[in-house]
Amino acid sequence: MIELYKLHWSHYVEKVRWALDFKRLPWRGIDIVAFTKKEMQRFDCPQTVPLIHDTATGVAISDSSPIIRYLDEAYPERRLFPLDPVEREQAWQWMLRLDSTLGLYARRLGYTQVIMECPQTLAQLFMPNVCGGLFTRRGWRRLAAPVLGMMLTLRFRFHRNQQDGVYEALEALLLPLAEKLERDRFLVGEQFTAADLTLASLLRPLRIVPHFSHHPKLQSLFVWQERLFREHGRDATFPYEDAIRAQRQRRGAMRGLVRWMRADGREGFDLPHDALQVARNDIHPVNRWSLVLGLPAYLKLRWFSGISWMPYVPAAYSGV
Repeated sequence: MIELYKLHWSHYVEKVRWALDFKRLPWRGIDIVAFTKKEMQRFDCPQTVPLIHDTATGVAISDSSPIIRYLDEAYPERRLFPLDPVEREQAWQWMLRLDSTLGLYARRLGYTQVIMECPQTLAQLFMPNVCGGLFTRRGWRRLAAPVLGMMLTLRFRFHRNQQDGVYEALEALLLPLAEKLERDRFLVGEQFTAADLTLASLLRPLRIVPHFSHHPKLQSLFVWQERLFREHGRDATFPYEDAIRAQRQRRGAMRGLVRWMRADGREGFDLPHDALQVARNDIHPVNRWSLVLGLPAYLKLRWFSGISWMPYVPAAYSGV
């Protein structure tokens, strides 16, 4: 039995769930409290989500890509890594590179979109079991949303998306990927690998970011993702996707027009192509004192982000 310590909506956790299901391994999910991670503190490995504990071997390991590599080595049936050593290394480098770029950028922009359009969803994501679910109730959600939003904004620098060139960097990454997958069925070789699983999982938050989900040159990439979801029985949507879509349908509008983007916005962003040993992360420490600085950053993100309202229309790839 594999114990998976998780936050259900995490796209990094979805990578591991998908791998476990693909390999048909028995597992059970253990939801953690995002702010304390007390459920994981008995393990010696780094306290990052996701984390697995293999009760058969006693191994505890965190970080989605090392977890998947461990599973493929410990349980080689239905392999996710190619047998060819060159292709195997290619798949591994794709995973680390996507973890270090797409995964981080998509997390930043997915949370940014929730904060701008549907901030009360944050309480349902982060506090479903706190105080018996008190903060998921209508009035309490309104109180919890700004506090959670301030903390997340400082932790992941959402208020610096423009200065950090996150939108431009993502375009520089995704447009060539879309072109590649219009020619090739998979990222590496001629079969589904952990690299494809990683790309499809880490794209998920961008399905609520109109600049990317509605980008005419990226529709084929989301169609590719949808095909893998259907073939592998993955969730068609996550709850935060349903919540923000319902909000947009009621309002008839969405925050999607990135005012500072230029037609040549992706030029000048040289994404890393060097061989990686571990995935990078972008988490910044937050404490009770630094949280005081979170209010202006949160308000800037909510009202002065440079992302304008536009009429709501579903993305072409989704058909809804």
